[in-house]
Parts: sequence; C-alpha cells; structure tokens
Amino acid sequence: MTTPEILRGEALFTADAQSPGLVHLHFVRSTCASARIAALSTDDAKAFPGVVAVFCAEDLPIIPVWEIALLPEDFAQPPLAQKFVRYVGEKVVAVIAESPAIAADAAELVVIDYEPLPALTDMRDVGLETAPVLFPNHPSNVCLQWPSDNATPDLSGTEVVTSVSHSIPRLSCAPIEGHAIVATPQPGDRLEILVSTQVPVAAQRQIARSLQMELSDVRVVVPNVGGGFGGKAAGGVCEHVVVAAVARLLGRPVSFIEDRNANLSSMQGRGVRNHVKLHATSDGRVLAIEADITADAGAYPNVGAVEPGKTRMMVCGPYGIAAANITAQSVVTNLPPVGAYRGPGRSESAVMLERTLDVLAHALCIDPVEIRKRNLLTADAFPYMTPTGLEYDSGNYHGLLDLLVAESGYHNLRQEQLERRATSGQLLGIGVSIVVDSTAWFSRTEGASIRLDDDGNIIVLTGSASAGQQHGNLYRSIVQRLLPVTSDQIYVVEGDTDQWSQSDGTMGSRTAQLAGTAVLRSVERLHDSLREAAAKQFEADIEDIVFYPGGSIGVRGVPSRSLTFAQLVTFSEEPIEANCIYEQAGASYPAAAHLSVVEIDRATGKVVPIRHVAVTDCGVVLDPDSARSQVIGATAQGISQALYEEFVFDEDGNPLTNSFADYAVPSAAEIPAIETHFIETPSPRNPLGAKGIGEIGMIAAPVAVQNAVIDAVRHLGVQHLDMPCTPQKIWAAINHIEN
Repeated sequence: MTTPEILRGEALFTADAQSPGLVHLHFVRSTCASARIAALSTDDAKAFPGVVAVFCAEDLPIIPVWEIALLPEDFAQPPLAQKFVRYVGEKVVAVIAESPAIAADAAELVVIDYEPLPALTDMRDVGLETAPVLFPNHPSNVCLQWPSDNATPDLSGTEVVTSVSHSIPRLSCAPIEGHAIVATPQPGDRLEILVSTQVPVAAQRQIARSLQMELSDVRVVVPNVGGGFGGKAAGGVCEHVVVAAVARLLGRPVSFIEDRNANLSSMQGRGVRNHVKLHATSDGRVLAIEADITADAGAYPNVGAVEPGKTRMMVCGPYGIAAANITAQSVVTNLPPVGAYRGPGRSESAVMLERTLDVLAHALCIDPVEIRKRNLLTADAFPYMTPTGLEYDSGNYHGLLDLLVAESGYHNLRQEQLERRATSGQLLGIGVSIVVDSTAWFSRTEGASIRLDDDGNIIVLTGSASAGQQHGNLYRSIVQRLLPVTSDQIYVVEGDTDQWSQSDGTMGSRTAQLAGTAVLRSVERLHDSLREAAAKQFEADIEDIVFYPGGSIGVRGVPSRSLTFAQLVTFSEEPIEANCIYEQAGASYPAAAHLSVVEIDRATGKVVPIRHVAVTDCGVVLDPDSARSQVIGATAQGISQALYEEFVFDEDGNPLTNSFADYAVPSAAEIPAIETHFIETPSPRNPLGAKGIGEIGMIAAPVAVQNAVIDAVRHLGVQHLDMPCTPQKIWAAINHIEN
C-alpha cells in the first residue's frame, strides 16, 4: 500500500533536499568509446560566473570503486576517468556551481582532446584476433569464466535434439528517479549522505573506503526512493564517492541529480547471448540441457559480470532434468557497465529454457502446456537437488500450471486461435512459461531492532530501505501479530546507518523473508521483555501478565491493574528494546506460471498484448496488497522487455536510445490488466514461510510474451524471434525478409 504522502505528492525525495550553501554538480562525460585523454582544459569553465570549482581525477584523492571479490582489482572503475576513457558517457570532469543550470552551461566550456583507440563494441567480436585488449594488465577481454561441471553428461536415451540461439538485449532500468545524492559536511569531519539507493550500508562502506574515512564518520540516510530495479543496488556508484569527496574538499553541501539522458545509459542490465540444446525422448521428456552463455559486462565489470554464474545454476527451472552441461563467460567491451536488473541471471535462464522448450514442443507436435506437465517436478520431490547444485525448498509446480490453465480458459483460447487463423487478419498468440526464482540467494543475513519510545510507540529499525515497495506495511503487520497496537502507533525507520547498520539492503527479493523474520524475532523478544517489566512493576507472576487492546499491559482478569506502554517506559529502569540478527539457512525458491495472449496484425506486424495471467507461489503471502502489486509491476516490466525495450549503440559505441523519444518504455495504455492468482507452499527455511516475490514476475513474463508472439506466427514459418519482438521484426519474419 502506497503512503498517502506519495499519493498527494508530498513525499520527500533526495532532489527535494535544501541546505544553506548547497551547490550542484554536473559531470562532463566522454564522447568516445575508447580513447586516450591527450589534453584537458578547464580554465574557461572555472572562470564562468557562478562556478564554484572544477575537478579532474588528479584533484580528488579517491580509491577506485571495486566491489566484486571474484574480479581482479585491475577492472576497478575510477570515479573520474584518468588518462583513458572506456565508454561513451564515462565521467571525466566534475563541475560545481551555484545552480544546476550554471553547472551544465559551464560544463560545455571544458575542452578535452581525445586520441581515439580501437573500440570493442560487440561482444561477439571478443574472440577475434583483431579485437583490442581493453585492460593491459589483464591478458584477455574475458573477465570471468565458468567451465562446465559436467562436460560429458549421460545422453543415452536421446531421440530428439533441439537447439536455439538466443539474444537478450541490453536494457535500461529506467526508474522514475535516477541516481540522486546530497552530501553535507558535518562537524568533526563527518559526512551526512542523503542518497537514493537500495543498499544504504553498502553505500556507507564504499564511500568510507574510497575516501579513506572511518565508517562511523559517514552517515547514509535514504529518503523515499523512486524505484531501483537493481540499478541502485551497487554500493559504490561512482557518483556517490565523487559528490562525497567534493563536499569534503569544499566544506559545503553538494547535490547531484542525474538527468534522464545519463540515467538511461548508466543503469543497464541484461546483454546476453547464449546457445541452448535440449536432449529429449520422442514423447517430450527432457533428459539433458547443454548451453553456452556469454554476457556483456561493459567497460568496468560489476554485478552484471557475475550473473552468468547464477544463470547456469538456474537453467533446469521447475523440471526434473537429470543432466546439465553449461559453460559461461563474461566479457568486457567499450559499452557502459552492466549491473543488476530485476531478476538478473534468473530471467536469462528462464528465457533460455522456456523458449527452447516451446521449440521442442512444436517439433514433436505436443501442446506447450502438455510438454511442461510431462517434465515438471512433482510435489513430493522436495527438497529437491538440481543437477547444477541448488536445493529447492518447496513447491507445487503442477498446481501452478493447473490453476493457470483453469483461470485463463486455455483450451478455449486455443480454439479461438484456430478460428481466427481462418477468418481474421488479427492473429492470436498464446504463450506460457513456468519458472523458478532463487531469492535471498546472495546474502542471507539481515537485522532489525524494535523498541518503545517515551510515548509508548513502537519504533522498528531496519536497514533494508524501501525503493518503492513500502516495507513498513509488512513490518507493522508482523508487530501486530504479537502486540495489540494500531498501525498509527508503529513507526518504521529504514535506511539510516546511524540508527541501524546490520543490513545488506533491498535486493534479490530478500526483505520479507529476512528482514521480516528479524522483525518477528525482535517483536517476540520485546513481547517477553514487556511482560517481564510489567510483572516486576505489579509484583505479579509473569504468567499472569496479559496485553489489552490499544497498547496497554496488566494483570490477567484485573483490567484496572494495567499500564499503558508509555507508563511502563516511565517506570522502567532500562530501555525496553530488542533486536535480532537473522541468518537464513539457504535460499528460498518461489515459482510462477504465466500465460500471455497477444494479437498480431498480419499486414503490419503490430503486436498488442491483450491479456496476461500470472499464478505465483511466493510461500506464505504476508501482505496480499503488496504481493499483488509486486507481481503486477514486475510483469508489466517483463512485457515491456519482450515487446519494446532495447538499448542500442552504433558500431562506434555511441548510444542511439538515450532518451525516452527513442528508448521505448510503454505507458499504462500498452499494458493489459494483469490477472493475479496465488498458491502457497510455505518455505521451511524461515518461520514466516515466506519466499521472495519482487522479481518472479520479471522472470516469467518476458518469455511467456515472446512465446506468445512466435506462437501467433509459427504457422507462417516463423521459428524464433529475439526480444524485443518489434513490429519490424515480426513483419520481416512473416514475409521471410532478413531483418
């Protein structure tokens, strides 16, 4: 549920911050994908009226941003480019002025002389002898590699082999709010950082590390966040450390608010190519999967570089596939760095498997739903160990698919499809997918604290800051399980490292199960502490202490002998509080089955999604409104990936889609109503029985829509289309024209 302040436009975001002496930072960015900086002049910019300062890399003593332990530190991104630039848009100079407009105007006066170098802008060229090596201290453009764990799988019994090459384009996270940060110097060489991030504690650590400060001297506070989708899940965003460094040097608060042009090319995900092969029997039972995965990590490998490792682990999905032979690699190119993007690694694996499974079904003349039923794990298989080494906690995949078929009227849709082919130019396509997600897989430790304030209100402290999800509703409902208080008596404080710093943030669909359990355990302890304090005050046996509605506590059967929580705090000699650091033993594995229905105009290739049904198992549904909203939002984003979005560069690495005039983000008018349904298989790995839900829609929806598009035109000879399935691609495929 969205807070009233957001609905009324009263909620405060980072860009709303105002401080005496606030100045504004603007970056001068590289116009070359690969070049040496031969000369740089900032004199005219410094002389521009209203300019406070201009900084180059050598002016700011910052340790480069390096976050992924699997990667050599040679790949660390300098906060400002020094000597070389490696992608168009890389930050080179920081201009600080009294207003954003002055800073932007002065930035135009910075003169940079580039000596162009050979650029690598297509990951397919990485293996060519002519490809330039981008990092001299690293002998190859391959930054991470995963050999197969099973290079010689048992393929006996194979009667049919189906193979498909997939390309998943680069996407921009495109949240409504881009990167935003305000750094304010405090007495004692402290910094207070107001920042739009999913990971406040990680941001604190990276700023302290980069500026060689004590961790306690950096306070990070997260206000309302206008969406993240993984693009704000990295702790060491270069903008953060530059703004913090400038604020320290100037002794003034400094603001950076990212514009849309920079945002679209700075927060990207996906960019994967793979080749998949399924070995099956003639009745459609899949025996083994083989795949080779290549991911474009961009110029400075970060979170996106490690995702192929996750993809290869998730490739068996919800099916009882006995063997997997998967190789994967991440490569550096002269394109912007790739980070996390809603469902990273897992969404790619779903596309690989579910798209290829549809091709297999068509080759064997088996209905797409039926071939899935023949391969799904049964409910008695759990816990289930996959051939790639994951242990699924619980699930009912047949139940998911059966409910999807029933709620969608699947068989009637198939009949309508046949009728349309005979009578209409509007072709009907039906696509299905059934997928598994891995949630709380990367970091499974999270903390929370809960206490009574002097007025008897409940204060909940967590570090997993909302990025639009409104976690507070969930936390309040957990508190109310044990304490008879109203929502108005519960205050949730998120994302303030001075208040609570035991957190790895909001990512990987981890908050409900981890932070939620930490809140639950803290409330349980607070519940006991309240009874102990009351028993002491009333000189009664603790077993006779009970709670009364409205936030009071007293002796059983004697309501007149009771105290409000505020009174109890007054009489207590010590603070009444409790906390918990919770560690979950293993990831949880939600699942979903989606059905997409699309219409395609045979004459033009125009595709319109007209219906989408989503059945989700996220374990116990703790907050129904939030769960439904998460499914709808992620599904809408997945539909967009399948049909509209692609970030495009020319052969020199220049971005061609860095505005909403060119990068196709749909409006609500292009997205059909999402029909949501739930089943529950509680996770045994946390006391709430919860599994993550924030990303499962983004994992299931894209490939369901892709399958629907191809299903609509398969009878015309179309076997496969890569995302996005644009009218141009569809028209060319229908007319057998090479696109």
